[in-house]
Amino acid sequence: MKAHSPYRAAGRSKSTRLATAAALMLALAGFAHSASAAQWVASGRYQYFSEGVLGSNGSSGCQANQTPTSSGDCPADAATGWLPNYNAAVAAADAVEATGVCRLAYQYPSSCRFAGYAIQGVGVSASETFQPGADLPLPCTSGAHAVTYVIFRRVTDSPDGTPDDRGIESDYMADEFTCQ
Repeated sequence: MKAHSPYRAAGRSKSTRLATAAALMLALAGFAHSASAAQWVASGRYQYFSEGVLGSNGSSGCQANQTPTSSGDCPADAATGWLPNYNAAVAAADAVEATGVCRLAYQYPSSCRFAGYAIQGVGVSASETFQPGADLPLPCTSGAHAVTYVIFRRVTDSPDGTPDDRGIESDYMADEFTCQ
């Protein structure tokens, strides 16, 4: 006498077993997709600074539209690791600039761009074409924080327009991202 499958004993046909297996595989695939769908989203924390022949200026913003303190710090900085990420991202961008991969020539137009980022305090030097937010590595761990830092230097004409008296303007841009 032939032994019966427990599925057969419970009245489940082969097509029912296949449908159940297919549903389970789809559910697992959906879970895997949602787990890997995490992406970097701007937190609202930024710090920008520009300097040039006519002076300098800067601005900063905080997470959740909070107001920065007079020092430029934000209430959530400690929780997100802003300072260690910022310092590591600055060091990574400075390391790119130190390689001499781009040298400003005092002729118009001439510009250089240096970039770096840090995730959980670990800095990484990035390429000249690095785009903050879009080029951070994926997949990311939900809840992780990153800071991108870009230095942009360009030759500018002097304030009086004489070509023999050119200067350099520099922009420094830091943005924080959260993996969600």
